[in-house]
Amino acid sequence: MYQEALLAHHRAPHNKRELADATARASYKNPVCGDEITVMLQVTDGVISDAAFSGRGCSIATASASMMTEVLRGRSTSDAQMLGDSVERMLGGARVDLPDALTPLRGVAPFAGRHGCARMPWQALRDALAATKG
Repeated sequence: MYQEALLAHHRAPHNKRELADATARASYKNPVCGDEITVMLQVTDGVISDAAFSGRGCSIATASASMMTEVLRGRSTSDAQMLGDSVERMLGGARVDLPDALTPLRGVAPFAGRHGCARMPWQALRDALAATKG
């Protein structure tokens, strides 16, 4: 079940585009494989009005970025940070509530070697959010 959803997001990623009017942008490169994801956000008054990503990554990194950008719109930056923390805890084996759109990431949790792939866009998000504060 999870594998099909991950592959669907890899084959047809949502929001894989340049966001010309991004107010925050950050990239994360996986030093193990060389994949790189750039996350772009449009933030107004502490709320994410748009999110996009670019770069190249494996199927899990691409799917994770696709799902992440789908759930960020309309969330406050603090909610987005908490969501990233929840994904991190879930990958570590904790039982956490996630939006339905992110539940396919649970399929990655048993495979420690792929956690870095799923984390890539969330690490870039964390850096982009930090840039909105300073």
